[in-house]
Amino acid sequence: MSTPSVTGAPLSDVTAVLLCGGKGERLRPFTEHFPKPLVPLNGKPLLQHLLRYLSLQGVRRFVLCTGYKAEAIVRFVEELHLPPELEVVCVDSGEAANMADRVLDARKHVTGRALVCYGDTLANVDLGSLARHHTESGALATMTVYPLRSPYGIVSLEKDTDRVSGLLEKPVLPYWINIGFILCEQAALDAMRRGTDLVTFLGSLTEHGAVRAWQHQGKHLTVNTEKERNEAEGEIEFFTLLEGTGA
Repeated sequence: MSTPSVTGAPLSDVTAVLLCGGKGERLRPFTEHFPKPLVPLNGKPLLQHLLRYLSLQGVRRFVLCTGYKAEAIVRFVEELHLPPELEVVCVDSGEAANMADRVLDARKHVTGRALVCYGDTLANVDLGSLARHHTESGALATMTVYPLRSPYGIVSLEKDTDRVSGLLEKPVLPYWINIGFILCEQAALDAMRRGTDLVTFLGSLTEHGAVRAWQHQGKHLTVNTEKERNEAEGEIEFFTLLEGTGA
């Protein structure tokens, strides 16, 4: 994995904290042999695609929060032959740890802001624009959100009748989903409590008006099931179109 070119994104103080500790039970039989972030997509582990994209955007420090089959991720990092300017540390919190515990265990390796990412999610988020939006808003945390698309066709009825007034095939709904890529100030991490999850963490900050959203309209892939893995393999080319990285 060679060093990608840097886009000039304002990320010099950012450490990416990648949540890689889940069991991925819905992805069996793949995850009987290796953790979900190492599930292959077009011949390369999902985690390798994610590391490559983040480093392309200018991130140079990574903490991999491991748990289930942690030794496999350590071995993956050792065999990746990273360039010296990229720093990758693995922190094993055990299989039963909550997401907040994993992030807090990683915090000793985070000296500036933290970019918290899910290890099973890929998206071509413009991190430079995310960081500028975050800074200009004055937020303690900025979460990346993505439009929610219905998995079903939607039927509309005229009010108080059975007359069909419209049909929409899997429309985009007026809601957003959290896809990770959460940029956090140190003061935000101060509010994180052990034994909780990211929803609780972000909810507590939201109560104080300290959370903003970066609305991502590009590509987004998540890999929770074999069906999603197959779909991701058909779409992963958007993560491999940036040539010259050698990743």
